[in-house]
Amino acid sequence: MLQHLDRWAGWVQRISIAIASTGFIVVTGAFLWTVLCRYLLGNPSTIGEELAVTVYLWVVMIGASLAIDLKDHVAFDLLTALLPPRVSAAAVALGALICGVLLAFTLPQTVDYIAFLWREKTPVMRIPLNWLYLCFAVMQASIALKLLVLGLHSTRAAITGQIGRTA
Repeated sequence: MLQHLDRWAGWVQRISIAIASTGFIVVTGAFLWTVLCRYLLGNPSTIGEELAVTVYLWVVMIGASLAIDLKDHVAFDLLTALLPPRVSAAAVALGALICGVLLAFTLPQTVDYIAFLWREKTPVMRIPLNWLYLCFAVMQASIALKLLVLGLHSTRAAITGQIGRTA
């Protein structure tokens, strides 16, 4: 089961990288449009500014949660590095499972608050804030899933002693 999940995660990661890359192109274009309007046309573009901020928010959340592996994030492994490999894998499993369960458990409250924001809209493009901030729920869900999968991999590594994929 974990192999199928890993294969599926690889596809999601590749798609997320493409989306994030495209998003950065959009952010750059919107920023250049804003500069062009302000300094060459003498009329600042508020749409370009809001578009850049909105797309940047989504790019960062999607990039951080879906396009980047957990092992590539900043991690504090001072304690687990001092432990024997099996104990280290068990500690990583415990920490990942606790954090993954907490994120998954609080996801409905996050989604509920984001859904509450439908009343408010962005000032220029009039995007409902629930659509704007939906990226936080996507990030929370994907990080929770990644931590749960890491916890399962690390549990298997601690039990079998095959230490290779614990981070």
